[in-house]
Amino acid sequence: MLAGLAALALTRVYRNPRTGTPATSAGRPYALLWTMVIGARAAFSYGASYWFPAQLAQWCLAHQFTGAAITDGLIFMAVAMILARTLGLKARAGRLPYATANAFASVPFAASESAR
Repeated sequence: MLAGLAALALTRVYRNPRTGTPATSAGRPYALLWTMVIGARAAFSYGASYWFPAQLAQWCLAHQFTGAAITDGLIFMAVAMILARTLGLKARAGRLPYATANAFASVPFAASESAR
């Protein structure tokens, strides 16, 4: 969930000047965060099979965890990250000020669409 909030912090929410609808943009730090998170999950999954299977099995026995519980935890973390980011973006988009119709009059694209 914290990674989702970090992704939210790295995303800009604004009103599209052509359509007036909420839009988002994110840059390299956002892409780097997602790459690191997905890479860490993949590294853990690979490591559980090839680098530290015995240590993980001992830890699971000591803490009464199953392999399925670890898998469920990884899935829950991924879903929580996406939900935190998505719900945060929705909340931020809802707080954007509404644009007036005059704001779009000077944009040629918006004027030509309204004529259709």
